[in-house]
Amino acid sequence: MPSLQVLKGPNEGAIIPIEQERSVLGRNHDCAIVIPITSVSREHAEILRINGKYYIVDRQSRNGTFVNNQAINQRTLLKNNDRIRICDFIAAFLDDMPEVTTTYESEEADDPEDEGPSTVEATLNHTSHLLLETQPAEKLRLLIEITNNLSKTLELQTLLPKIADSLFHLFKQADRCFIIQAEGEKGDKLMPRVVKTRRPFDEGNARFSRSIVRRTLEEAKAFLSDDASRDDRIQLSQSVVDFRIRSVMCAPLCKADGRAFGVIQLDTQDRAKKFSQEDLKLLCGVANQAAISLENARMLDETVRQERIQRDLQLAKQVQMSFLPKAPPRVEGYEFWGHYEPAREVGGDYYGYLQLLDGRVVCAVGDVAGKGVSASLIMAKLSSDIRFCTLAESEPHRAIARLNDSLCEFTGPMDRFVTLCAVVLDPKTHQATIVSGGHGSPLLYKSKTGEIVEAMPSSVAGMPLGMIDGIDFESYSLVLEPGESLILFTDGVNESMNIKGEEFTMEGVQRIIKSCKSNSPKEIVEKLVAAVKQHAAGRDPHDDLTVVVMSRLS
Repeated sequence: MPSLQVLKGPNEGAIIPIEQERSVLGRNHDCAIVIPITSVSREHAEILRINGKYYIVDRQSRNGTFVNNQAINQRTLLKNNDRIRICDFIAAFLDDMPEVTTTYESEEADDPEDEGPSTVEATLNHTSHLLLETQPAEKLRLLIEITNNLSKTLELQTLLPKIADSLFHLFKQADRCFIIQAEGEKGDKLMPRVVKTRRPFDEGNARFSRSIVRRTLEEAKAFLSDDASRDDRIQLSQSVVDFRIRSVMCAPLCKADGRAFGVIQLDTQDRAKKFSQEDLKLLCGVANQAAISLENARMLDETVRQERIQRDLQLAKQVQMSFLPKAPPRVEGYEFWGHYEPAREVGGDYYGYLQLLDGRVVCAVGDVAGKGVSASLIMAKLSSDIRFCTLAESEPHRAIARLNDSLCEFTGPMDRFVTLCAVVLDPKTHQATIVSGGHGSPLLYKSKTGEIVEAMPSSVAGMPLGMIDGIDFESYSLVLEPGESLILFTDGVNESMNIKGEEFTMEGVQRIIKSCKSNSPKEIVEKLVAAVKQHAAGRDPHDDLTVVVMSRLS
């Protein structure tokens, strides 16, 4: 039966079955799931069962309903382990309500004088607090104290040692306490978060039994042994021998889906001190509460980390945008217009203008291989180096060769490269000199006839920049007639994909250009960008998007 597991809020840790076709969550006492928090609406949301599936709907509440931290404004399908947040109440949706199961395995010794190890294995879910009625009043008081402490803070670095101290009060026979988390991509690194011993000077040398911890993690079952040194279920380890581990119990710290991400292990070094089955149940109760708090703390840390990364990316975006032209150049008889839009917060496309001292104007468009932060760093270097190289070399092909050499040292170790197309326009002679470093040819649009051709022969396109230093580049020149435009763009335009995986294509680019009523650079850029976005609607951007147009007025 589907259920909600309360992760935060009143009755934390409880499992609430969803039995009705319509279950209302809210502050009213007659709601199926009552949330006694003043910021919660009287009937805040409802869970609906439709054709065997479960959906959640917000009932126009004041503070909204969130699923996996996303506000919902329509009926939303619930999947296993989805997090539902209503104000300060957080619950996990579970496909099936877990059952309380306890499995006992015992081995009787043949010799009554040399009693062999009796063993207990158990799996207790978050409803294990129902078993606490059998615990002594003092143990129950300490468990409530631990639970209260866990619910009041997410600063577990200071709280976890206090839990260990409380466990020593709960279990007088315990000599050592370990709280351990499994980390790494495969969870194969065991990191002790707390190491406590009754004698503080022993803590520096204390070691836990990895075989017992790994068994508990893999099976997500609690483990109990009267004498670990004689237990056939585990491989006898050096830590068991060196530290004379006798009775030991280990309880898993489990996520809502039942997977273990850590353990609490207690052991004794005195043969006369043994843990009982009731001790194991009590430790599982503590572990369940600790697991909830650890998961809440992890989610908070992850949220804070993501917010920090987002702030850094926003700042990086502002810095990157500052590299781009603030306004197009003013050249008599010509107009320029450009557009840049990264696929992510930052990108690897580049465009820029540079007016030379002799009156010529450089217009360049570049595309760094890859996307994201690494590409944006190369783009930053490109924007500064191209300015230096074009000012230092009067001939366009020599300037690009020098730019290539400056990039090689930087991009080579990262196995990256840059494609670039630069056009040097002389407004006095109307001659446009084009140099390409592995970039596609600009399009030449003749608005008077509607003809569109590639402005540069494919044989002139050189190698991408930043791959091999010391190579030469060729240039190609043409004269721009009145009413003609050069259109430069990156492959994020023609290769933009729709939800079916179909590209916008060069034919699509030419179709949009021909639909323009004039050779106005602004009109061409805006129509082309709008068409690409409409084509790609419904899916994340495939690549960075850059278009630059220079036009000779009619």
